[in-house]
Amino acid sequence: MIVPVGGEAKFLASQRLAVLPLDPDTHRRLLQLGIKTLGALVALPEEAVVSQFGGVGRQLWRLAAGLDSDPVTGRIVPEPIVAALTFFTPVGERDLLAHALDKLVDRALADPRRSGWRVQVVRLRAELEHRASWLVAATLKDPSATRARIAAPLKTQLERSPPAGAVERLVVEFTAFTPGTAELQLFARDASAAARAGRRRALQSAAREIALRIRRPMLYHVHRGATMVPPPRAALRVDRL
Repeated sequence: MIVPVGGEAKFLASQRLAVLPLDPDTHRRLLQLGIKTLGALVALPEEAVVSQFGGVGRQLWRLAAGLDSDPVTGRIVPEPIVAALTFFTPVGERDLLAHALDKLVDRALADPRRSGWRVQVVRLRAELEHRASWLVAATLKDPSATRARIAAPLKTQLERSPPAGAVERLVVEFTAFTPGTAELQLFARDASAAARAGRRRALQSAAREIALRIRRPMLYHVHRGATMVPPPRAALRVDRL
């Protein structure tokens, strides 16, 4: 990509925070402040950012503003992945919380952004009754993409220092990642291709069923952006696949 002279500010403003060399905690704090792009960061006074984040804040602000001339090292890292569960009634039983933790880790692992990456830092946060909160975090010595290994250190902390009250909402956050093995990266690409192929086969099957039901050719290729208007007096029902 070539950015014309004079267009640097406009180009940088639209970039997401993930392009900056952020540690997970700083990234989280910026997102909590509603800052999601470089433009939103630069819109703040530089000294205000420095007062909140120190020398790191100055470096980030100058990078976002395009004032740093150091060589750029490209990287693609997923933004934090969050999965949350709100209980109908507050929960205090540890076994139920551990079960909910497993479900949330599974949900976060299934996020498409996580494909091809292993989790390195995971946090478990609970919102308790009476507006109290509870938080534990774990840095995995061996980054993993399996539920058991990711949830294990959180369950240990849950047993050792459980929440001080009943939990109303439980949140799992993957905040740092490492690239998966070459095999894992290849599997992610293959899984994506398989999903696309599966959707195509399902559409082809539905098309054949419709053709059999109406007994005349009324199906055409549909391109993205096109509007399809059904023929008059045509009432079709396609069973869910």
